[in-house]
Amino acid sequence: MMNYSPLSRKRNTYSTREIKLVLVAISISLLLMSCGSSKPRVITTKAEAREFQQQNEVAAVPKRTQRTISKNTTERPVTEQEYEEVEVEEALVEPTIYDVAIDKAMQYEGVRYRYGGSTENGMDCSGLLNISFSEAGKQVPRNSRSFFDKADPIDVKEVRRGDLMFFATGRDRKRINHVALVVEVTPAEIRFVHATVSEGVKVSSFNEAYWLSKYRSAGRLF
Repeated sequence: MMNYSPLSRKRNTYSTREIKLVLVAISISLLLMSCGSSKPRVITTKAEAREFQQQNEVAAVPKRTQRTISKNTTERPVTEQEYEEVEVEEALVEPTIYDVAIDKAMQYEGVRYRYGGSTENGMDCSGLLNISFSEAGKQVPRNSRSFFDKADPIDVKEVRRGDLMFFATGRDRKRINHVALVVEVTPAEIRFVHATVSEGVKVSSFNEAYWLSKYRSAGRLF
């Protein structure tokens, strides 16, 4: 049996402590090395600087989130605007005397000419206007000259729907013997309904050479 002196036991004890210290030192070294890997990179060349800049630019670009919409989706595009439906009550416009008279006169279109007549069996120009305004609830003269005397004279440029136009179709170029009711006015022409000797009740245009040459005046009844 071998005997150990106190000095040898003490030396063995120191050896164990030294081993522990070495192990701790190694652990600390490894920890510092791992932490050192996260330290900022030191750029020493131009190539490293370019590489560092490119990495930062890529990192600065935000990732796009792709939105997938199935074909059967009912989702509308974000640019589509929704409008609130507003119920608008239509204003009722009462027809004027001129509107009713014109409508009545147009119903006689095609009726043959008959001097002194004012029915569907035949009528003259003043008879057409007389019955049309009468059915509209307004009493008016019976012959062309009386219409001319009653109406307020207006310039042909002021003529509007419902006005009257007077013509002299006989030998006397100054004697009013024909009257017509204006049914439409546009920048291009004036159209009027009247009863003609040759074609009965019809709509003619003021652009027609014959009526343009026979025109004498225009007037407004009301």
